[in-house]
Amino acid sequence: MIRPRRPVAVLGLAVLLAACSSVPEYAEPELPAQWFSRSQSASVAPQALAAWWQMFDDPTLTRLVSRAMERNPDVELAMLQVSTARAQLRQSRAALLPSIDLPGSASRQRIENDRDVPPGPLQDLGLDDDIRIENWELALQASWELDLFGATRARNQAAAHQLRSAEAEAIAARLAVVANTAQAYIQLRALQNQRQLLVEGMALAAELERIANLLFEAGEVTRLDVESAAAEHATLRADLSELDLNLAQAALALDTLLAQPPGTSAGELSGPAGVPLAKGPIPAGQPLDLLRRRPDLIAEAARLDSAESQSLAARRDLFPTLAIQAALGRSGMALNNELSSVSNFTRLGATFGLPIFDFGRRRSAIELADVAGETSYVAFRAALGDALEQVERGLAGVDGQRQRLAALQQMRAHYQRSQELADTSYRLGEANLQEVLNAQRGLLQARQRQLSGRTELATAQVALFVALGGGWQPDPAPATSEAGNAPGLGQTLNSAAAR
Repeated sequence: MIRPRRPVAVLGLAVLLAACSSVPEYAEPELPAQWFSRSQSASVAPQALAAWWQMFDDPTLTRLVSRAMERNPDVELAMLQVSTARAQLRQSRAALLPSIDLPGSASRQRIENDRDVPPGPLQDLGLDDDIRIENWELALQASWELDLFGATRARNQAAAHQLRSAEAEAIAARLAVVANTAQAYIQLRALQNQRQLLVEGMALAAELERIANLLFEAGEVTRLDVESAAAEHATLRADLSELDLNLAQAALALDTLLAQPPGTSAGELSGPAGVPLAKGPIPAGQPLDLLRRRPDLIAEAARLDSAESQSLAARRDLFPTLAIQAALGRSGMALNNELSSVSNFTRLGATFGLPIFDFGRRRSAIELADVAGETSYVAFRAALGDALEQVERGLAGVDGQRQRLAALQQMRAHYQRSQELADTSYRLGEANLQEVLNAQRGLLQARQRQLSGRTELATAQVALFVALGGGWQPDPAPATSEAGNAPGLGQTLNSAAAR
């Protein structure tokens, strides 16, 4: 009657173990097929945005970016985190292999004898006095815990995903330094050009103030006109002082990014140069491309895969364990330096463990691992949503700023024509000097607005490059699972993006 029940018991145990080893599954988030701001966009090759700062065609910017990537401490700290994760992975892999040791021991024991020993063999051995016993042992010992159900392999895979996450975070830190360097350089150049325009405006305001005084002396204008001209000149002088302060702060911020002594950028970048703009259209690709280009998404996906592997390892801890030990050595014993024995020995054994009752410790570990996985999944979805929003904002911002700059260029052209007409009228005696200066002031203000539009467009371009995950060349090969289980959500998404 027992035999027919054995297959049922074995089947029930198999079903129970299979249920214990299953990990939660997460639904893949939905991705739009195209960008809302650009209805027609093809997939972009990884190398298209690998060095986006070179698209600005500014050798100085390229040199500063290279220097920042070499010197910035944030990049160095991120690389140290990668080294830590790599060491943890090596430590995890070592748990799959046997360990070999060479332990040794020696002891000496002294027993006081307070009884008389009668004449005979015992007295000949010196046992009528205190007894001294010496033992020693030296052995080559090996132990190996067999990973029968994959708990150690699952933890090994979790460590591999953590390494991938650390590498992605290091790339993200590097890209952040590149973006901050480009933004700081653009702001510095914008402030330098703004200062040049402000100096021209001060010269124009001084001339207007001089003419106002002459006209007041001639009785053609009132004191109000004189004070207004003087107030405008004083306002520009105050603006110049504030601008010089902002310029010094921008140069110091760039020095900090480049990890160089304060004042270096102010000296190296003192020459005149315009605000650079990226040449040509920026390839946006498709939303699916973000999964293999954005290092923050890659890091979140790797953390999710790591959490799934940890959840699997926690479930595999419910399974039995088996360890094998073996030793080969030599031992000896001596009694009162008279009787000694030396021998070789070998040992071979195994240790078997079956978890039965631990007051819910292992079940709690499974719950904690599942909560960590759910947290990683929510974090991945949030990061993906932020990435999509940043790209949409970047696309709309670049297109809008490009149209605005085109309109500002047309406005400047009209003011340029107006100033030329005023000069011609003045030479013909049809306009006075104040009308010419007013036309020049209008042209100067148009140039300032055009500079502002150019700066905002360059800033928007950098933001779009960052949102698209540009600045490095990702490996299109998807990650493979070493733990023997199905790939996690992060691996699935990265594989889909690679295809």
